Amino acid sequence: MKIKVLGLATCFNRKEKTVNAIKRLAEGNKKIEFDFIIADDNSRDGTAEALAEIDRVEVMHGDGNSYYTGGMRIAIARALELIGDGSMTPDYILLFNDDVDFYEESIDGLIERNSDAVNRIWVGPTCESDGVSLSYGGIARTSNWKPKFKIVKADKYEGLRVNTFNANCVLIPTNIFIKTGNMDPVYHHSLGDFDYGYMTVKQGAEIYVSDAYVGMCPNNSEKGTWRDASMSRKARFKAKESIKGVPFKEFYHYILKNYNFPAAVIFSISPYIRILLGI
Repeated sequence: MKIKVLGLATCFNRKEKTVNAIKRLAEGNKKIEFDFIIADDNSRDGTAEALAEIDRVEVMHGDGNSYYTGGMRIAIARALELIGDGSMTPDYILLFNDDVDFYEESIDGLIERNSDAVNRIWVGPTCESDGVSLSYGGIARTSNWKPKFKIVKADKYEGLRVNTFNANCVLIPTNIFIKTGNMDPVYHHSLGDFDYGYMTVKQGAEIYVSDAYVGMCPNNSEKGTWRDASMSRKARFKAKESIKGVPFKEFYHYILKNYNFPAAVIFSISPYIRILLGI
């Protein structure tokens, strides 16, 4: 009997990549029976129409202002509804990004690693286009009191325990998914996945990152973001406070929720000092 996995993702105006990710998952993992819930944030390139033609894919529709975390909340809410009324009975939930070019048997491999660990989440790390360099994966805290971290992958089959994750590829046992609930409504775009990982741990989950890349997903460039020191201060402030940046309210909330009050005060202000100093 095949393992049942419900894949959840959000998408906007990258039809080819979105369709490719779903097909690579569904066709490349022979031990899994996939269903998908995809939140399309009002794409104009025919993404929703293309997804509607794929078997076992349910398309949810955003208004164009959902962004990443808002789109994931739409998909997660629908999944919780279907699981709650018995319409779906998945063994696992897969949170994934639609721009990952998945390798064959990559999710099969994560399930094999999970064995009988019902409270263990597995993060599938992704690599740059060179196939070697790490792009996204597990998040390991490097400080107990301030929001400093590094992105890591394991160097052995047994995996490496981490604190939270990039949600480019995350396999979650359904019992943990149900207990965790939805992503925090404070976040619009970034930080939602980091925060969600911490939420799962509070529900008794252990998060492990694999040693094997699940696919290619090049890291986003810092050029044009608030971290880009070549931009004017005004442009950097604007980028920082934009929805796709790290708005003060959301960043402060994230640090206070997952670290402590002194860190929230200091590190929610420090980006502005960095911009003023031109670094």
